[in-house]
Amino acid sequence: MKPQIDFSDFSKLDLRVGEIIEAREVEGSERLVELKVNFGEFQRVIYAGIKQWYTPESLKGKKLIFVVNLVPKRFKIGDRELVSEGMLVAAGTDEAILYNFDKDVSPNTIIR
Repeated sequence: MKPQIDFSDFSKLDLRVGEIIEAREVEGSERLVELKVNFGEFQRVIYAGIKQWYTPESLKGKKLIFVVNLVPKRFKIGDRELVSEGMLVAAGTDEAILYNFDKDVSPNTIIR
């Protein structure tokens, strides 16, 4: 287990529902999928290391949980610089398991 944190630390995370409107493999990467995510009031490009478990086609239209207030992460794949503007939340240590809502939920819904 990780160390315990105060609720004030947890409350710093901005977790929201986002709907994947586009998804594609990242050329030159064995792990990454590029996601264009609609949060209702804004859109973001987020890279997720889920390529071995999910095809881009299977992700389009899914409403998932994302952290939207992380500092953008810059990294290079080959000669390209990419910027991820958030993080997909998934369960599991040996695979990525995505959360499925039991009711319809709108993009930009805040997770509390």
